[in-house]
This record gives sequence, structure tokens and C-alpha cells, in this order.
Amino acid sequence: MGFLDKLIGNAAKKAINDAIDNVTGRSSTSTSSAPAPQPQAQTYAQPEPEVVEIPVDQKLDKILASEFSSYQVEKNVDPRTMGATDRSLLPYAYVISQFGQPKLILMLPDRNTCSTKAYRFSKAFAEKSGITLINFLLNSENKESYIIDRLHQYL
Repeated sequence: MGFLDKLIGNAAKKAINDAIDNVTGRSSTSTSSAPAPQPQAQTYAQPEPEVVEIPVDQKLDKILASEFSSYQVEKNVDPRTMGATDRSLLPYAYVISQFGQPKLILMLPDRNTCSTKAYRFSKAFAEKSGITLINFLLNSENKESYIIDRLHQYL
């Protein structure tokens, strides 16, 4: 017997062997030549492919270039360049014109933007000018088919 065997004693040695047996799933005291049972291979479910949502402004750029190429598109237009005089105004995300005349204004508000004074003043100026203003909310899905349908509705 070795030094540890004498130190630990038989009862402690049996407890250690039992703990090892529980962890490894085999018997450390058996002398059979049968192969020890192998742990079963675990199968993992493949993760769902992550769908990357394209931002609405990128969708609009693509759609306006392909579906509405006969229109002129300006981005981030300050309403003051169109004749507005109020100080507190939000820029229009898109102004879509035909033959130099604005036909449609697009804004891309988030859920809190519509309650601001600057948004309301910008919207009021568009209405006063007789130009339709529509929103595509940043926190909504805005599928391409939906965007195309809405733009066709107003252009």
C-alpha cells in the first residue's frame, strides 16, 4: 500500500472511488474487460438564422430609386428652405418632387417624435403648403410591399 492509502483508509478510499464512478459512469472496482458505457452524444438544435432588419431609410432609398425613378428625391430637407418661418421645426426625411414641385413629404419619427412641438410645426407647414405628409415609424416593421403601396397611394 502506498502512503495515501495508509493515510486515507479503506472507508475514505471507497467513498472517493464511488464519487469517481458516479462522475465517469463506470465502476473503478470492477475488473471486467467489458468496455465502459459511453456517454450518449448530445444533439443540439440549430439556432434560427438571425433576420437582419434593413432600416426603413435604406428601404426607401432602394424603393424610390427603382419604383419611383421619375421623381426627384431630396433627403433631410429643412422646412425653412421651402418657405417655413417657424424656429422650431424638424427636417423632412424625404421630399419627393416632380417637375420641381413637391408632391409628397416623408418623415421617419420614432414613437415619441410625434408629440414634439417641432414635429407638429413641420407637419402643420406641410399641410398649409398643400403637400401631403406621411410617416413611416422607425420602430415599426415597414415591409417593402407596405412602403411601395403607401407611396403609390400618394404619388
